[in-house]
Amino acid sequence: MADEAVSPREAVTRLLHGSISMQTNPSHPRGCLVALSGTVRAPGAGEAGVRKVVAARRGADRAHIRACVVRGMTTGELAEDTDADGVTSMIHGFLLGISTQVCDGTSAGHLHAAADAVLANRHARER
Repeated sequence: MADEAVSPREAVTRLLHGSISMQTNPSHPRGCLVALSGTVRAPGAGEAGVRKVVAARRGADRAHIRACVVRGMTTGELAEDTDADGVTSMIHGFLLGISTQVCDGTSAGHLHAAADAVLANRHARER
């Protein structure tokens, strides 16, 4: 996301499709700990530290996505009046939702098609 040699559009494409490929690869555990741990609220004090760590990671991920969106606005890849927070939430929400879909058995093909739909929606707003 931070590599400015890669266009913001390509960075988001790589982020979504790369995450899907990794999470659905049979050689890796299914899903993503950063996303899935946010759905489990263990009551113990020890678990609170873990929740803080993964919440901070999600916050950092959101910030990187937002910076990429703003870079797209600055370079003209996205319209100047783009709702940076709305687009960031759309991309980050989809990214986090991949894990749940993977754990529910959704195929990589369906997830890649869904990512393409998210990307098409984003690109349609650019015009």
